[in-house]
Amino acid sequence: MPADVRSSNRSPLPSSGTRINNTASHLPDGAMFAPGLLSPEPSAGQSPGAYLDRAPQACRQCSRLKRKCQRELPFCSLCARLGKTCQYPTRRKTYGSRTSDEDQSTSSAVLVGSAPSSNNAASPFPDAFFIDVELFRSVAHSTLRSAYPVPAQVSQLLGLDSNAVCEPYFNSVDKWFPFISKKGLNLSIQANLPAETPGLALLLLCMKLASDPPQPYHTSAVESTLYRTAKSYLNTIEEVSPASLHVFQALVLIALYEYGHGIFPAAYLTVGRAARLGVLRGIHDRKNSTQLFVGPPTWTYNEEERRTWWATCINLGPTGLPLATPEPARGNLLPTIDEEWSRGEIGPNQALFMTGFSPESTIGPFARVCQTSHILGRVINHKNYRKDSQNWEFILDEALQLNTTLSALDSYVSQPMEARQENETVATVDVALCISARLALYHMYACNEPDVLAPRRAEETQMQAECIVGIKQIIATRSPALARCVIQQGAENLDRSSPLVIQSLYDAATECQWFLREGDVVEGAGTTLRLLMGALNLLAQRWGLAGKYNPDVDFSESDDH
Repeated sequence: MPADVRSSNRSPLPSSGTRINNTASHLPDGAMFAPGLLSPEPSAGQSPGAYLDRAPQACRQCSRLKRKCQRELPFCSLCARLGKTCQYPTRRKTYGSRTSDEDQSTSSAVLVGSAPSSNNAASPFPDAFFIDVELFRSVAHSTLRSAYPVPAQVSQLLGLDSNAVCEPYFNSVDKWFPFISKKGLNLSIQANLPAETPGLALLLLCMKLASDPPQPYHTSAVESTLYRTAKSYLNTIEEVSPASLHVFQALVLIALYEYGHGIFPAAYLTVGRAARLGVLRGIHDRKNSTQLFVGPPTWTYNEEERRTWWATCINLGPTGLPLATPEPARGNLLPTIDEEWSRGEIGPNQALFMTGFSPESTIGPFARVCQTSHILGRVINHKNYRKDSQNWEFILDEALQLNTTLSALDSYVSQPMEARQENETVATVDVALCISARLALYHMYACNEPDVLAPRRAEETQMQAECIVGIKQIIATRSPALARCVIQQGAENLDRSSPLVIQSLYDAATECQWFLREGDVVEGAGTTLRLLMGALNLLAQRWGLAGKYNPDVDFSESDDH
């Protein structure tokens, strides 16, 4: 039977909706979050005993398909498992009644996948999403909510005042990693009590984990009580509410903590979990992928989802392993301007795929980081594809194109750093990721000895020459400028430092060492190396990864000649 005919003969799954209050919360000046946690979230669970009553007849779905119906109320287990509308036949109407059979039938139907309004019971995950996407219909964002008690240890770590968690986070990590909506979080805190709301409590716990500076009495970051509690609680909540946006964001924050403190391979695996959850929600490709949920209830929610997905894409930086996230889809948008996002306002979104990098474009630092991480991802994919491909001409053409793109990107993202005034704070993550992407590409082609036996091309020598020039430019200008900014900003407020710059500092330091062994090849290589080592040593006080990336350097050999 053709797919379109087969789909038309099936009962569509209903999508449930809830009334959304889209009114922004305006707080007094200086107040970031409501100090109190006002009201608890409605209970989302119900005991199995509530459904012991049975209907006198099988439901219409089971009867039509000739299946054995268990006749549970308010819906049978088979319809619940398949995500179908469960509808029981009604008794014959009384003579003279004005209610039609159709009205009675409609009123007695239970929408599997939506929560009954009387008790806010959570619905099971719609299996049709995995079994038959033609049958599946997107559900409301509030549908798959599940209740679970918050452990006493989590409540104790969070304390009674949410502002004690939120304010340090938004004054540190959020400055360079702004993917959590300040406005949305404040509205959730006002409407819910984290002690009784597992998803919100989990997110706050992970925000505290990411923003708390390391304690001197901890022997290692992996032994932190806060980390172990957050990881354990995440695993529990992920089982009962796997598609929650709060769970998605918590995964990103835990991966950030693990990467920032060098907890491997846990960091890479956690990013993979976050990527899978983003794909499950369909954020990676709104147009072509199956959407678990109906359209976002507000612009802020949509932007927060987009930013969380981008945060997943950039969380690990360069790696020798394949990317956990798929290639961005055509039509994907970048995050809006950070200042407007921070104020809870609606702003424009620029497309990811543009004809070039315009200095007049109105995008924020986080959007530039997203642009740079996308190009870095293309370099990583190019490296992995290069290992297996026999089409050397195509590989070389792509490398030349990537080099041209990276040169334009380097000029674009470095402008704020070059034009900054003394003691002015500028973004550093985008410049760091661009340096990492360039060095990753240059390492592949700086040595003109390919592993293939195909005929050689003149462009190979051209690519080698451009790679050597690019490495020298990074050592002479980009890396020392980046290191100075990192040192200056770290001295002012180390808690605002980002671990996403560490890989770039280390890569540049190893290049400096190599050139110093070659002799007087690049002017200022010794000075650059000392700046890079100083930046790594400073960051090691906040992020354990910097200490692991600190190469053993003999400074007596690093003086400029």
